Amino acid sequence: KILDAQEEEMGSALSKFKVIQVFAQQLCGISEERVLRAALSYLDEAGSIIYPYRNEQLRNTIVTNPSWLFKIFSVVSSINRPDPRFSDDWDRVCRDGVMSWSLTDHRLEAAEVKKEEYSDVLTLLNCFYILCA
Repeated sequence: KILDAQEEEMGSALSKFKVIQVFAQQLCGISEERVLRAALSYLDEAGSIIYPYRNEQLRNTIVTNPSWLFKIFSVVSSINRPDPRFSDDWDRVCRDGVMSWSLTDHRLEAAEVKKEEYSDVLTLLNCFYILCA
């Protein structure tokens, strides 16, 4: 209920702990941070959300719809050459396994990642070893 309301209101499957905390208080009366973090940890373990609380950079980031993140993983890591501007970059990916920042940016745009989400998404890609910064 909380996660659905957050995604509907914010228009994104990527959220911050403080935002979820407000929804938890308003919709369910959950006011204790430790209770909410325990609930989020449970949902993470069950696979309903992605809550990388063990990662200091992502401790306050929640992916409320894992399919959203998997779509991004798929788009970023798919090797296709629709845009000739990036042919040298794709050659480098195929040859060395290294993706340039310009190609990464291009692939994030293709995955419809909002600019304000780039930092968290890049950190998540790094956390799951899709990209290494």
